[in-house]
Amino acid sequence: MTEKEKLKAYLRYKGISKNRFYTETGFSVGFLDSGRSLGADKVRTVIQKFPDLSLDWLIMDQGEMIVVPRAEGVAYDLKPNVSHLAEPESPYYVPTRIYSPSAPGSAEGGRRIPLYDFEAAMGLAPVFDGSSTPTGYLSIPEMPRCDGAVKMRGDSMYPLLKAGDIVIFKQVRDCTNIIWGEMYLVSFCYDDEEYTTVKYLNRIDERPDCARLVSYNAHHAPIEVPLSAIRALAIVKASVRFNTMG
Repeated sequence: MTEKEKLKAYLRYKGISKNRFYTETGFSVGFLDSGRSLGADKVRTVIQKFPDLSLDWLIMDQGEMIVVPRAEGVAYDLKPNVSHLAEPESPYYVPTRIYSPSAPGSAEGGRRIPLYDFEAAMGLAPVFDGSSTPTGYLSIPEMPRCDGAVKMRGDSMYPLLKAGDIVIFKQVRDCTNIIWGEMYLVSFCYDDEEYTTVKYLNRIDERPDCARLVSYNAHHAPIEVPLSAIRALAIVKASVRFNTMG
């Protein structure tokens, strides 16, 4: 790929529109679609505005596309905490590592997945639009591409998921692409309040413009919401549970 093709691939991966890119960089509209190389000055601007984009990958085609931004004057030590995906008897059981935000740019053995603080993000939408900064990264061997991870809150999916478990998700950009019956991380408006939760999404045959949000915990009644009330949506690809304290 050319430098500009790589940059467009990065923007697609991050869910950043071309208009937002042009606004943040000050580049002229159409810059991404003309020519092949960026030029030294443009590269400097791009890396300043999008510090998690790997310069080595962009220019020399080396390493991974995404790196952890480094802060000046800070030493970077890799300090993984080992956990596991699902339960040991699960067919999805694989080793998992969590890295601090100051970890080196390459995580061994798996794709690095940004971990977000839900409380700081104030919902799912800021995670998708890039205004929320990751608090750390996960690395899971052979994990397909995902957009992020957050810690579970509440007990609506208990005992399948517990408060504090980490759910790993991939953004769904269009509600027409919902796979009914699967588990989703969803932000929606209900009775003039905004909620973000993990639920199964079920089809309502008699109301195709709505979805039924179903909990695993039988103590939580299903909720029916219009698809138009869903502000952000992501399918849950995996979960991580810590079975030790400390």
